[in-house]
This record gives sequence, structure tokens and C-alpha cells, in this order.
Amino acid sequence: MAEPAEGVRPPAVSRRLPGRARRRTDVLHEYEKSNADRRRGVPPVLWPFLAPDPDQYYRWRVELDCACITELLTPGDRTPPSERQWRAPGDGEALPPGQLYCWHDESGHAPYRDILEWGDRREVNFPADPVEPPEWADAEVWTVLRHDEPHTSAFWRVTLDCGHIEEVVAPNLEWKPEYGPRVADAARVKEMTEEYERLWASGPTLQPEPQHEHTRRMLAAGWPIPSPERPCYTCPHARMIVAYQRVGWLIPRNGAPKPECPPPPARIALERRLRRAEAEAERLRTQLAVHDEGQDA
Repeated sequence: MAEPAEGVRPPAVSRRLPGRARRRTDVLHEYEKSNADRRRGVPPVLWPFLAPDPDQYYRWRVELDCACITELLTPGDRTPPSERQWRAPGDGEALPPGQLYCWHDESGHAPYRDILEWGDRREVNFPADPVEPPEWADAEVWTVLRHDEPHTSAFWRVTLDCGHIEEVVAPNLEWKPEYGPRVADAARVKEMTEEYERLWASGPTLQPEPQHEHTRRMLAAGWPIPSPERPCYTCPHARMIVAYQRVGWLIPRNGAPKPECPPPPARIALERRLRRAEAEAERLRTQLAVHDEGQDA
């Protein structure tokens, strides 16, 4: 089996993050420039949905599980960025909720993941392969893999058990997922196993460990084509949002006017009020004394 996907992570928390937010004017200028490019390819009637005005967006700062801190814009301020879906750079696929693409050179090899679901299909036309082998293949291997004439291949969009999207090449144009994988002849699998064992014995480091284990799993399964697992090139760079901080609206909104608090009275005014209160208290005490004397008489 392929390496299992990571377990469920705790939800992101709202807290103040280190550093400071970018200048709002710089962020606004970038959004207006990219939105103008986007609107050139979108009918005006669709602008509110596909290219909204900047006053619809709210700013956030987020921290990823790789310790990187970046800024995001969301349409509205109610749903935190950790509960939304974000796309890989360019026209990349949507990532699972709460994940953000963050490239790191030291992220390591792409792990192998099981294919959970087969999606759309597309066909790609290729020219004939060159006679000279590429750098990654020797002459003997290239004679087996090379297409000496133009050919067409079918690519299937698949969802892996990590939630990311990749593509798989079908054995032929007629193949469908319900047909299942095609396995090799048992005798041929035995020959391939012996060949690989000799290869690994002569050069233990020729294959990275994940690819080595994948090859062993495929040989044990009869060398199925297409393979039930494939490397996920998104996993090494898909990072979880672990914390977020509110920054504010991209264009500040006029809130309800706050009630003004009158300034405290000056000391001289307080002293004057105190003297009046003391004089009134003395007058009342005199009236009480006169009242009591009359009752005694």
C-alpha cells in the first residue's frame, strides 16, 4: 500500500501573528491590477461573481505549519481562510480546505498515494520520440520505451487519498476505469523481479527509497497498468493553516458612529460644585435643627 495520508489536524486558531501586515495601498494596487487583467476576459455581467470590486474583500494574515506567514484576501469577513479552499499557483487544482501551497526546496520526494477516484479524461497528441535516448534512460531501456511514430495518449484526472489531484496515463485510448488495471504475465513479472533485484544489488542508491518501495509493491501486485498509486507532487508543498489574524477590509468601511464620551469636568468646576453641595447640606442641617426645636417646644 502507498504511504498513508496525514491524520486529522487540530483546527486553526485566531491570534496575533509576528510581524506586521503589508501596506494596504500596496495590496489594493496589486488587486486592482490583477482584477483589471481578469476583467478583460470576463463579460461585465459576470464581474460581480468572477472579478468583484475590491470593496468586497477582507484581509487576513495566516501562519502555516512550515512557520511561513503570508497574507490572503477573502470575499467577506465571516469565513476564516482556514475553512476555505485555495488553489495551487497558476491554474493549479483546488487544495483540500485549510491547505495553502508553499514551495520549499528541501521538502523532499513526492510520496506515493493511492488513487481514490477517477475523474475527467483528455487526449494528447505526441510526435515521434527522438532516436537518441534522454539523460534519464540508457540505450537499451530507450529502445523499449521509444515511440518511433506519432501517437496519442489518454490522461485521466484522479483524486488521491491525500485529497490532491494528479493525472494518470491510460494503457490505451479504449481503456476505462471500470475495466480495472491490466497485469503482466506471471512469467514476465518473475523476470522483471529478477532484473530489478540485480539492479538494486549492483546500485542500492539508483532509486530513491519511496520509488524503490513502490516498485516492490507493483511487482508483488503483478505489475498493474495503470498503477493503483502514483506520486503526489503537491503533498511536499501543501501546508496547513495553523493560525490566522484579522487585518481589515481592503477598502475601509464606514461603521456606525460611536457615541461620544464627554471629557471629564475641570477641577475648578468640580470644586465649585462641591462648595455648592456643602452649602446646600449646611442649609438643610439648619432647617432640621429649627424643625427639631419647634417640636421640643
